[in-house]
Amino acid sequence: MSTEEIQTTSAELTMETQTLEHHKKFNYNKIHVSLIMLLGAQVLFLLTFSEPMSFIWGGEPLFDIYSDDIIDRSARIIMIYHSIATPFIAATTFWCLEYFEIRDKYVPSLKITLVSGSFIAGIFGIFFAYTRIRWLHEFFYFGLFLVFLGGVLFMIAAWPIPNKFPLPEDATEGALFRGLNLENYAMVLLAFCVIVSIIYGALAALELFTNSIWFLNRPYQNAFFAEETVKILIHDHPEEFIVSHLHIQLALMAAMVTMIGYKVSGIHGKIYHIMLFLCPIGILTISYGAWVLNHYLIWVGAGILILCTVALSVHGLKGISKKKLGEKYDSASRGTKFKGIFADPIKFTLYWIYLYAQIVVTICGISVGLRTRYIFRRHEMVDVEYDFNVGHWHLLSVLLATLILLIAINHFQKEKTKLKTASAWFLGIGGTWAFTFANAYMMRNPAADKMPSMILTFVGIWILIVGFILGVSVILKAYKEERQLLKEK
Repeated sequence: MSTEEIQTTSAELTMETQTLEHHKKFNYNKIHVSLIMLLGAQVLFLLTFSEPMSFIWGGEPLFDIYSDDIIDRSARIIMIYHSIATPFIAATTFWCLEYFEIRDKYVPSLKITLVSGSFIAGIFGIFFAYTRIRWLHEFFYFGLFLVFLGGVLFMIAAWPIPNKFPLPEDATEGALFRGLNLENYAMVLLAFCVIVSIIYGALAALELFTNSIWFLNRPYQNAFFAEETVKILIHDHPEEFIVSHLHIQLALMAAMVTMIGYKVSGIHGKIYHIMLFLCPIGILTISYGAWVLNHYLIWVGAGILILCTVALSVHGLKGISKKKLGEKYDSASRGTKFKGIFADPIKFTLYWIYLYAQIVVTICGISVGLRTRYIFRRHEMVDVEYDFNVGHWHLLSVLLATLILLIAINHFQKEKTKLKTASAWFLGIGGTWAFTFANAYMMRNPAADKMPSMILTFVGIWILIVGFILGVSVILKAYKEERQLLKEK
C-alpha cells in the first residue's frame, strides 16, 4: 500500500471515529424508547374505540367511558389528535438530533422541553378529552408551550453559520454551498415553518374560545373540523387558520421524516447537493401555499418534495443491492441487482414505503385537489369528498408513523433476526395493502358500494398493527440488550 493510500485510509478512519464519538456523547436511545412507549400506550387505548378494531367485536367501543351528549365529539377528537401529534413531533425531532449536527450546549434544554412537554401534553390531553376536567386542559396547554419552546431552541441549536457551524470538514459530501451547510439550513427553515403553522393554530384556538383577537362575535361552539368548513366559499380568520394548520402540519412532518431518510440512506454527492437546493424551496413553497390557502402553490411545493423523496428511495434501494453484491454489483445482471434490494427487509420496506407513498398519498392528494371544483364539489360527491378530506391525512399520519418505526428498528437492531424480518414484512405488506385500498375507498364512485374497499382497508390495518407490535418488540428487546451490556461494562 502506498503512502498516499495509507494517509487516505487514516483520514477516513479518523472521520469515522469522530462521527462515532459524537453519537456516543449524546445517546438518545432512552428518549426514543420513552416516546415510543408513550405513543404506543396512547394508540393501544384508542384502538379500543377505532372503527377498524371495534368492527371485530360488533362496531361498538370496547369501553363505555364517554357520551357525545355530554362531551362534544369534535372537541374530543381534536384533543386526541393533538395529544398524539405533540409527542410525535418531539420524537421526530430527536431522530433529527440523532443524524444531524446541532450545538451541544442546547441538548440538555431540548431534552427537558421536548420530552417533558410531550408527556404532559400527551397524558393530560387524553384525560381531558374524556373527562372535560378544566385543570387537565391547562396542563395540556403547558405541555404544548414546552414543546413550542423546544422548537425555538432547536432552530437556535441548528442555525448554520458558513464555514463555522457545522464544521465544513465534518459535512456530508454535497451538503455544502460556499461554506453553508444546506442540511442545517433546510432543517432550520423547516422548524421555522412548523412554528409559524403552530402559531396559526394557536391563534385560531384562542379566538374560538375567547373571541378576543378579531372580535368576530362567532356563535359559541366548542370546536369544528377543518373538513367541515372546506365547502364554505368565504371563511373568517379562525376557519382559514385552522384549514391552513391542518393542510401544512403533516406535510412538514413528512418533509422532516424525509430528511431523516436522507441520512439513513447515506445519499451524498451531486444528486444530494441538488436535493438540498430543492428541498428548502419545496418546504417554503408548500408552507406559504398553505398559509395563504393557495392550492397551486401547495401542489408546486409538494411536487418538488416528491422529486426529492423519489431520489431518496431509488438511491436507498440501489444501496441495499450494492451492499449485498459488493464488487460483483457492476457486472451483475439486472435481475440479480433487483433481487439484491430484498437483502435487508427493513431498509427495503422503508424505501419502498417512501416511494409508494408518493403514488397513493401525495399524488392522489394533488389529483383530488386539481379536480375538486369540477368533480368533488358536485352534490352526489359530498360524502366522497368528506371521506377523502378525513381519510387523506389519516393515511399520511399512519404512513409517517410506519416510516419512523422502520427507522427506529434499523437504528436499534443492526443484526438480521427473524423477529426483525417478520416485522418488516408485516409493515411492508400491511402498509401497501392498507394505503392502496384506503385510496380506493376515498376515491370511489359515489354510486358504488363502499363496504368492500372499507373491509379490505381494515384487513391492511390489521396486518399493519401486527407489524407495529412486532416492530416495537424488536426495539424493546434490542434496547434491553444494550442496557445489559452497559451494566456489564
